[in-house]
Amino acid sequence: MRRVILLATGWQPDYWDSDKEAPYYRTIYSEIANWDDLSNACPLPGIGIYIMQKRGDFSSNSFVYLKIKGMRYDPNTKHPLFSLEFLAKSNIKSSDLSSKLSPENRRFFSAIEPKEIIQILNELGAELPEKWKKLLDITEEIVSWQDYIGKNFLEIETMSLSNDEFEDRTATLLNALGFNVGQKGHTLPGEYPDGIFYFGDYAVVYDCKNSSNFVPSADNIRAIEKYLNDEKRVRGENNIYPAFIAKSFGPQYKEGVFYLTVNALIYLLYKKLLLGSEFTLNPIMKMLYNKTPLTKEIIDKEWRGGLAQTPLL
Repeated sequence: MRRVILLATGWQPDYWDSDKEAPYYRTIYSEIANWDDLSNACPLPGIGIYIMQKRGDFSSNSFVYLKIKGMRYDPNTKHPLFSLEFLAKSNIKSSDLSSKLSPENRRFFSAIEPKEIIQILNELGAELPEKWKKLLDITEEIVSWQDYIGKNFLEIETMSLSNDEFEDRTATLLNALGFNVGQKGHTLPGEYPDGIFYFGDYAVVYDCKNSSNFVPSADNIRAIEKYLNDEKRVRGENNIYPAFIAKSFGPQYKEGVFYLTVNALIYLLYKKLLLGSEFTLNPIMKMLYNKTPLTKEIIDKEWRGGLAQTPLL
């Protein structure tokens, strides 16, 4: 029997970062069905999740990939003990993973079907360590949402591109999403935004920032506001919004400007490929009007469809 063991703690912020035997006092081992079968199947893949408890709220810490080397329980108290080995730290917050789990899998310890947790991890854009994937012992190919996307677009986020190439590929990505794109930036002499994309009666003036954890400076804000006002004069309408497009952003946001990550735009393209003729850009209008950021969570809510509804190949 192959399952993925989910373990949660708020005991210490780095509890899952070292090998140990983790006891779960004041619980009983039978809270996991088929305990003996799972114990005999060890080693099993595991995930260490951080949660909020009396000692603190560590739910913003990244979850950890584990190897469950053994499972036993105290014959007197019946509380379970999990012998585990640290494999790798994820790039996803524990709270993001927990929010997608069923109530049954949000307990201190539980077991989950491999395909179910893989679908969730793929939706989160998690990178699965090779050592952990081998423990899954799944014969089918593990398909991630990135597998639907071509190299040209994935490299916008992962490769060290020149600023001009970053602008060019971003414009191509926006065009692939179905926007009408007017690229400017390095293609024109003078002071212009990197581009403007529009659909229906809405338009977005954008500046590309070829960096991670980008935080706009006062000069960046003044520039995008100038570009916005210039475009308003040209278009003679008010449904125009300013935006920065970058690999990722730092925590300091200025209200009134949209922050579009490359990853979110690529994920939206994945949704378009899955939905086909049912895909529409209309939810973007609502986001602009309500000043809602474009995130994977919002995309999953507004554009139904994804690996959760798609079998592994």
